[in-house]
Amino acid sequence: MKGVLMEKKGHHGIFMTHEGAFIKGKHMSKAIGEEFEIEKQAISYRKYLAVAVVVLMLIIGFGPMGVYADPYGFIELDINPSVELAYNKSMKIIRISPLNEDGKALLDGIDVSFKGIALEKAVDILLGKAEVLNYNLNNVVILYTKLGASDETEIEKVIEEINNKNDMMTVLDIDKEAYKKLKENNLPPSVTVLKSKLEEMQVAEEEYVNIDNVNELAHIMNQTKKAEQAEKKQEKENEKNNQGNSESNENKGKSNDNFGGNNNSGNNNGHN
Repeated sequence: MKGVLMEKKGHHGIFMTHEGAFIKGKHMSKAIGEEFEIEKQAISYRKYLAVAVVVLMLIIGFGPMGVYADPYGFIELDINPSVELAYNKSMKIIRISPLNEDGKALLDGIDVSFKGIALEKAVDILLGKAEVLNYNLNNVVILYTKLGASDETEIEKVIEEINNKNDMMTVLDIDKEAYKKLKENNLPPSVTVLKSKLEEMQVAEEEYVNIDNVNELAHIMNQTKKAEQAEKKQEKENEKNNQGNSESNENKGKSNDNFGGNNNSGNNNGHN
């Protein structure tokens, strides 16, 4: 049975299950707010009424842990339909929201409850439905919020699993607080990050400054990367060819020196 760790005392903790029940079990040194398998052990409802109040506060948006009210992280998936996935510390979906009309249509066409399912599975479902609806998956963008150092590897593993299934995907990251600040100011995070990346890549500003479509910006960035890779490849080939020519000329010079030396020897013998 799974439950969310709500309170620690010694080696044991109090957990809340998906059914709203409170049970006691070993917390296994897990963090408060984390969900995992526990050993079921019934406890008194009255004894832990205070815990129930804390849980209610968390659900409606109070309390420092914010297990449900404050998502642990966010992912924006931009196909053209754009959606935001909010997830908890266990990398499970808390909520999913459309970011445009196409995103709403995409979600309306999926007969699945996303809440509680694994992050990578949710993305798989969305990409699968988008493919069925004939959306172009060549310039898909995923923007994820960076986590604390202790959990950074976990989200990177999830993103890597997602990225391995679509090699045309552009993956970007952003600090969580910066992400929330952009949202508060009604600035699209994916567009903002993409334009910042294009500026770093020294792409001419006029090529992207008036574009607000995420997929178009991703296309510009991908084409720029391809051009840079082709240029580097050509530079290596030129360097290799120049090195080969230099060695060839050096060998010819040595051959001429030897030939000239033999002639001189012949001339000296004739003179004698």
